[in-house]
Amino acid sequence: MIARCIPCQAVTRKPNTPEPLIMSPLPAEPWAEVSVDFNGPLPSSEMLLVVTDDYSRFPEVEIVLSTAAKTVIPKLDGIFSRQGIPEVVKSDNGPPFQGQDFASFAADLGFKHWKVTPLWPQANGGVERFIDTLLKIVRIAHLEGKNWKQELFRFLRQYRATPHATTRVPPAEALYGRRFRVQLPQLPARVLPDMPDIRQKIKERDAHQKERMKEYRNEGIQPGDTVLVKQQHLDQDEVPKGQ
Repeated sequence: MIARCIPCQAVTRKPNTPEPLIMSPLPAEPWAEVSVDFNGPLPSSEMLLVVTDDYSRFPEVEIVLSTAAKTVIPKLDGIFSRQGIPEVVKSDNGPPFQGQDFASFAADLGFKHWKVTPLWPQANGGVERFIDTLLKIVRIAHLEGKNWKQELFRFLRQYRATPHATTRVPPAEALYGRRFRVQLPQLPARVLPDMPDIRQKIKERDAHQKERMKEYRNEGIQPGDTVLVKQQHLDQDEVPKGQ
């Protein structure tokens, strides 16, 4: 009876059931679509600005003192001067990405700015997960009394040279077509396969992994099911006029 009672279900505290996954298609080539996000503040009151390539999973990380557009735009400009201008930049709806300054920056460089669904950070899940890993590195360095910035750079070197769990290709190799030399033990130098071969393997592995994730997450809800959707409570100042 309780399971069929809508008022009972509406007031019963339950763990949030994840919505069905809708996977984003893999971009056609490296650095065509990138995702941007922040996290912090860190122990030094600084923030991490993270940009990840949705194709190769190659990360760019900048340490910033503010999330203001006047701070963020020059950092992104520097990254795009090294890697090239992407076709699409995905971000959340944070303050630096909402104003006219960022809109003008996007128009000037000629990239499209996509804002992910509000209150749904999973829509930018790749960069979100990577930031969680970065924060672990920073916290560990802080607890061990090490220079967290140096440990962060050390981690980025190793991460970029390590095969990604989904594509099984190191991000640097997928992006640049060459192998990074790092301090980790490596096999003798080898001739890398042609980039078309690498890209085909990345495409196949990415599609396979996303299909597995989708099946695992979506098995609990089917088309046509009746569901309850939690409404977000707004502060009085946020309620639109007339409502």
